[in-house]
Amino acid sequence: MKAGSERPLETRSPRLAGGAMPPDAEATAAVAVPVTVPVGMGPVGVAIAPDGAQAYVTNFGDATVKVISTVTKTVTATIGVDSGPWGIAVAPDGQHVYVANYGAGTVDVIASASNTVIASIPGMANPTGLAVTPDGSRVYVACQALNATRVIDTATNTVSGSIGTGVGPRNVAVSPDGQRVYVSEEGSNAVSVIDTFANAVVAQITGFLFPRVAAVTPDGQRLYVPNYGGNTVDVIDTATGTRVASIPGFALPFAVSITKDGLLAYVSCNGDGTVRVISTGTNTVVSTYGGLSVPYFVAVTPDELSVYVANNGNGTVSILPAATGLFPNQGPTRGGTRVTLIGVHLTGATAVRFGPRLGTGVVVVNDNEITVLSPVGQGVVPVTVITPGGTSNPVPFYYIPAPSITMLSPVSGPVVGGTVVTISGVNLATATTVVFGPTAVTPVMLSDSQLTVTAPPHEAGTVPVIVTTRGGVASGATYTYTTP
Repeated sequence: MKAGSERPLETRSPRLAGGAMPPDAEATAAVAVPVTVPVGMGPVGVAIAPDGAQAYVTNFGDATVKVISTVTKTVTATIGVDSGPWGIAVAPDGQHVYVANYGAGTVDVIASASNTVIASIPGMANPTGLAVTPDGSRVYVACQALNATRVIDTATNTVSGSIGTGVGPRNVAVSPDGQRVYVSEEGSNAVSVIDTFANAVVAQITGFLFPRVAAVTPDGQRLYVPNYGGNTVDVIDTATGTRVASIPGFALPFAVSITKDGLLAYVSCNGDGTVRVISTGTNTVVSTYGGLSVPYFVAVTPDELSVYVANNGNGTVSILPAATGLFPNQGPTRGGTRVTLIGVHLTGATAVRFGPRLGTGVVVVNDNEITVLSPVGQGVVPVTVITPGGTSNPVPFYYIPAPSITMLSPVSGPVVGGTVVTISGVNLATATTVVFGPTAVTPVMLSDSQLTVTAPPHEAGTVPVIVTTRGGVASGATYTYTTP
């Protein structure tokens, strides 16, 4: 939340309304009624200006870009562009807007001050997604018909390079430091990783099913990839290129947008007309907005108070109030979890209580956000904020007990990996990773006392097996790799 949203509200009661759910549970009802803005035929892309004042929306059906005032929540300008506008991105300085025109095979450049097209860059061949580097010097454009990503020099508005990628490149995400570009490829079910210094593909992450609009966390450590064909969102460790989580329960997930503080990831779902909210601290769905119409791209305002969603099905944009609650809403019984509380009228908070105990290290970020360290506890406790205006409504926090391992079956397997290993124990329901020696893999949960995992390859010998849950770490088990 930006500091500019702060107001002295000592006489107003604080609220932490919304979204905390039990571990691994999901909110199925809409959390609020959105504001709806008519924009035109077949809206697809949506992007927010860096200062948060305008939202830009591409209309594939009528070749326009609509400009929405985020203050009045009305359309203030209509800009004609080339045919089939799809992806859209705003330069970091807010002066230019870039539009990928699928039908025309161009990228249009809009001057935001005048809302006019000042350049049309040819040679793209069915461009879809695009993204601007953090320094504003380049735009990377996924061109489906070329199986390549074009690079635009923004100083000259010309194509300065072309990078061959996999089949059907569709969308582009840039790391916060500008060193990596991630291109999701629908035809090859992969994400190519481009080194922006060399302008070359340095890795390809596989195992997706029709990956769509991915997003990178603000710290650059995680990539969230919606699997349109698999109804999951995969979480990739960008340092290793490995999958650290696969979050189920989505219906044709299309696009991901992550908040500036990295706490929440909003995912639009074509299949059921929802936007689902992932807590990145636990990689679980904590809220669901319903009643949308084939939602496509989604964008969070810089102040993190609103979420803009392009409804391709009915020609509108929905403006959703951001999710509120505790993030994460669970942690180990030993305490020490850094929890962010999002609500209203939080200015002047003097304490945060977890049941009968006080949280420590309370920091009032602004009127909408507080951070605190959870105390030692157990079970489910109500969390409340105490301010000069009163005490907030309670929101539950779930203490997760520490896990332990009692047995592995089998306890050995070939060096090539691939053996399905069943791990039995207690308090395993929130397991996030299982490590075989140096390699982390994602488990499949069967119950609180049992999970399965596929052993990764490793040289011959015995390695420790460690299970990490939201309640802690379980060690003491071993697995032996054997040669034929």
